[in-house]
Amino acid sequence: MPRAPGELPYTEIAPPADLAPYVDRLWLWTRVRGEPGRIHRVLPDGCADVIVDLARGEAELVGTMTRAAEVPAVPGARVAVRFKPGTAAAVAGCSLAELTDRSVGLAELGLAGDLAGRIADAGQRAALPRLAANIPLGATDHARLAALVGWLRGRLAGAQPPDPLTARAVALLSTGEARVDGVADRLGVTRQYLARRFRTEVGLTPKQLARIARMQRVAIAIGQRRAAPPDLARLAAELGYFDQSHLTHDLRDLAGLTPTAVAAERPIALSHLFH
Repeated sequence: MPRAPGELPYTEIAPPADLAPYVDRLWLWTRVRGEPGRIHRVLPDGCADVIVDLARGEAELVGTMTRAAEVPAVPGARVAVRFKPGTAAAVAGCSLAELTDRSVGLAELGLAGDLAGRIADAGQRAALPRLAANIPLGATDHARLAALVGWLRGRLAGAQPPDPLTARAVALLSTGEARVDGVADRLGVTRQYLARRFRTEVGLTPKQLARIARMQRVAIAIGQRRAAPPDLARLAAELGYFDQSHLTHDLRDLAGLTPTAVAAERPIALSHLFH
């Protein structure tokens, strides 16, 4: 992904085919110099991540978020995997509801506590495996990502495939247009049953995911219209909000930003998940 001036040096790549049922993207973040006082805003997206912070030598599972997170622009390097909504429980080994809006060390979850060291060591090896990527990656980044892929394959060996009902519900709700009752009816389950499955496998309620998806689509649309201020009333109508005030309220509540601030900050929005 091209890096505009002032943006975080952030890169993501698609996972190998065998991990694609669970993994949305592998990603890397590297900052050589800090910028005191500056923050990077991460929008909620319905996904959980395993993040290895190489500067701190720690690996943690970051659960699904209900509000945007603010990350200080400090020096460091991170290697991570972002799971598709509804799939991270296969790695976490617990209900995703226990991890919502939390970051928990892998060791605390009973997972491989040496993942950070394994990835750090991988960057020092001479013989480096190669991953398929459509963007240039340095040898160290390839090695670190390959180590993370190896760990994921070990954790997912013998795991049950992602639940097809949950996956279908996620796909329908990720359009930002489907109503929860309609999705439950379409799938032949009750709204209460769907909510229970989502709490366990997604860490959100179906309504929360639908609301986050619609907010993501707003951020994507505003980002695509940087040359001129977007017509918010028209955008609200296009994306299923009651009115412009409803759209602005959801942005403030979920992203912590006004529409104007979204255009200025350009937080990362996942257009491939919410379209």
